Amino acid sequence: MNLSRYSKLAVALVVVLAFAVVPAAAVSVSGDTPASVESGQQQETTYEFTDLFDDYERWTLQMETGLTDVTWQVVTYDNAGNQVDESTLTGQEASYQLDAADNVVRAEVTLVGTTPSSNAWSWSYDPPQRITYAEFAQAQEGGASNTLETYNTRPYTAESQQARTAIEDAETAVEDAQSSGAGAGGAESDLEDAIQFYNGGQFEQAISNAEDAESAANNAASSAQRTDLIIMVGAALVVLLLLGGGVYWYLQQQDSYDKLG
Repeated sequence: MNLSRYSKLAVALVVVLAFAVVPAAAVSVSGDTPASVESGQQQETTYEFTDLFDDYERWTLQMETGLTDVTWQVVTYDNAGNQVDESTLTGQEASYQLDAADNVVRAEVTLVGTTPSSNAWSWSYDPPQRITYAEFAQAQEGGASNTLETYNTRPYTAESQQARTAIEDAETAVEDAQSSGAGAGGAESDLEDAIQFYNGGQFEQAISNAEDAESAANNAASSAQRTDLIIMVGAALVVLLLLGGGVYWYLQQQDSYDKLG
């Protein structure tokens, strides 16, 4: 008997059974989540759910968001596109029960809410601060649930966006200076300070330092370009002098030959 072969077979069976116990959620979710949202502004996004009953004939859609003043409008449709049900739920967490017996094949969930104030998150330039825009889970009776999709977004204020733009411009200037061979140490230091101020929510100081970094980087790049130009001009003059000297020597040699003749 080959014990090694049987051991491998047993391990393989355990792995297969482990995956078979918890079926993967097959519900498809789609929706255009905004990449960034401004604090205090109302948001509205519609998500579509299909392949609702590939795993379970009856389950609960759990919904959660980091937005405030929230409503969820859930509309279900049958195979012919006719509306089966419409429900409006409120709160940052809500749930809706789906049943194949209702002949539902598709559901739309429209999320309406307001981006919370900046006190609700921690500032971070890289990676940028994130909040949960929408999260959906498939739950069964008894408590078991699978997360279907989680959508995150970057919240901002007018001041934080201005600071982020200034830092991004400074980063580009520093990269351009470095690629030109310029020494951008001072600009890099100002840029690092700008990012630290951003992370601390000190946006005016972040903007000031970012602008200083951009200016220093541009000056360094211009200085490097002038130096390169001077070197090129100097090299060209040397070449011209050498050529001129060569021509003069040649002409002198010709004059010598004529006199000898």
